[in-house]
Amino acid sequence: MQPNTKPRQAWSHNNDTFPCDTLRELINKYGLEPGDVVHIGDVEEHGTDWIDASDVIEQIADRGADYGGEFADDFPDVSAEAKAELDAFLARWQAEHCVASFFLVVNVRQHTITEADMEEATCNP
Repeated sequence: MQPNTKPRQAWSHNNDTFPCDTLRELINKYGLEPGDVVHIGDVEEHGTDWIDASDVIEQIADRGADYGGEFADDFPDVSAEAKAELDAFLARWQAEHCVASFFLVVNVRQHTITEADMEEATCNP
């Protein structure tokens, strides 16, 4: 995000789910009136770094221990280069295939709907 760029925002009529991108959309979708209290928050997108090479190597080690017991104590023996290669692969793969359509909402604030909000919502549906 560039400096001085306003974060993407989400709006809620119940402070539980934030289904709307604008106050206008929220008013029109839920039939809100002046004086109703709604909530606005900043959208915090999830990254695509869900797992890394350490996670995968640990899982392989656990499986090896299940099958090999004490004979698998040093399994797998992965070099730093091989771990870096797996990290790079996982980062590329997740960026392409694991982009979340859900997000967190942070810095939630209340907003009381005004007559001006209503006029804006009805003039620009």
